[in-house]
Order: sequence, then C-alpha cells, then structure tokens
Amino acid sequence: MKSATRKLFYAFAVLALAGVLSIVLGANTRLRAGNSDEGDGFGGHGLNGTWYVKVNLSDCQTGALIGNPFYSYLAFAGNGTMAENTENPGFAVGQRSSGLGIWNRAGWRVYNAKSVAFIFFTTPPAPPMNPGFTAGTQTIAQQIRLEGPDQFSSKATIQFADSTGAVYRNGCAVATATRFK
Repeated sequence: MKSATRKLFYAFAVLALAGVLSIVLGANTRLRAGNSDEGDGFGGHGLNGTWYVKVNLSDCQTGALIGNPFYSYLAFAGNGTMAENTENPGFAVGQRSSGLGIWNRAGWRVYNAKSVAFIFFTTPPAPPMNPGFTAGTQTIAQQIRLEGPDQFSSKATIQFADSTGAVYRNGCAVATATRFK
C-alpha cells in the first residue's frame, strides 16, 4: 500500500513539475516574443532592422511643425535594443553622442521605444537653429506605428536634463521612416 501511495505521489510530483515548466517556458517564449514581428500583417518584417527617419520638431500643444526637418537612422534589434544617430543641425559638431535604447511591441503594428544620448558640452543659444544645450542627456520616448512593411510614423517626446539629472527642457517631434535596404 505504501508503495502504491509513493508511486502516486511521484507521478503527481512529475506532472506538477512538468506543468510548472510548461508555464515558465511558455511565459519566457511570450516575453521574448514581445519584440517579435510575427503577426504584424506585413509578412513578418516588423520593426527589426535599420530605418532612415525624417524628423520634424513640433509644438507639444498644437502639433504645429517647428523649423526644417532633419534626418536620423534608427536600428532595432530583435532582442529589444536599439541604436540611433542623428544629424540634427541644432547641435554643435561633436556635442551629442549616438543614442542607445530599448523597444517593445505595444500592440498591433505599434511599438514603444526609448533612447538616451549624452550632451557632452554646453552651448549658448544661437537662433534660429540652436536653442542652447546644457551638458547632460537627451532622452527620446516615442510611439511608432507601422504604416506598411517598409514605412512607419512616430510621435516622440524629448527631454533634456543637465548632468545632475534636472530636466531643463521638454519637446515633441513627429517622424516618418523608410526601411534602409
């Protein structure tokens, strides 16, 4: 009798362990799939890859465009990391580093991305292109929407902080992008 009870207990323990493992492995697969491009409606292209981005600064309240557009490159890796580089003429030569960040899938053809770049030195305002920047960081948070297999649009908020982390300026931007091929 004790042998039958023990066998039943071990069988139950093995089944319970198998159930826990399937839950854990399934959750891990779903977490990794958070940046998957499967089911994007465009044959799996999704956000992964490098994009040529046209950026327009905009008024955060009205959405009105400010100044001339400039261009950036954004590269999204399947592991949820990203890199970016810009030619924004508002920065002095060598003033801003490339940005590094993270991204994730937020919904059907919608992604969130956040990147940060260093501002290496302070410059005074030089209108109309340069509002003046303080050494510290620039953080860009954006919501990206795939418009096709090789196009996206985005809306971004921009935050500038000094070297102590105190925010001294906020801004907004809109962008359109084409996949770099």
